[in-house]
Amino acid sequence: MPGTRQRLSVLEGNGRKHLTKAEKAERAAKEINLPKPKTMKVPKWLPEEYRKAFRDLAREILKADMGAATLDSDTIGRYVVAQAGYTDMLPIIQNAMVNGDGEELSEATKIQDRYFKQARACANDLGLTITSRCRLVLPESRKPEENPFEQMMRERMQRA
Repeated sequence: MPGTRQRLSVLEGNGRKHLTKAEKAERAAKEINLPKPKTMKVPKWLPEEYRKAFRDLAREILKADMGAATLDSDTIGRYVVAQAGYTDMLPIIQNAMVNGDGEELSEATKIQDRYFKQARACANDLGLTITSRCRLVLPESRKPEENPFEQMMRERMQRA
């Protein structure tokens, strides 16, 4: 089964795939390049208490220059809400542990786990985790090795 489709710049940086000029032009024409916004608009559905966290995170993501676009504002909003829900469950879990209420503890940890999974999924989409950032980083372009035959032919052409 083939791997995920990679951007042309990643393929060229890896140096493992050799494409003709026509293939490169075709791939470049099919790729979507969204402009980098100066700021992100807060989604209208986001409650007021989460808007500051949204702005701070959006500013940080744009500053990191990881390819974020205006379309990512909903994902950032979902991340902020899930993260807040996760932290809101901490006192409930601590209270249930102190009181020895196993049923409440079980229910609260299930809810917290859901929030964790939602936050983790959004973080992966946005490049906020180490593994997701590693997938976003473009490899350095390797200088192609000089072919001795090509070098000899080039020198011969220059002499002629």
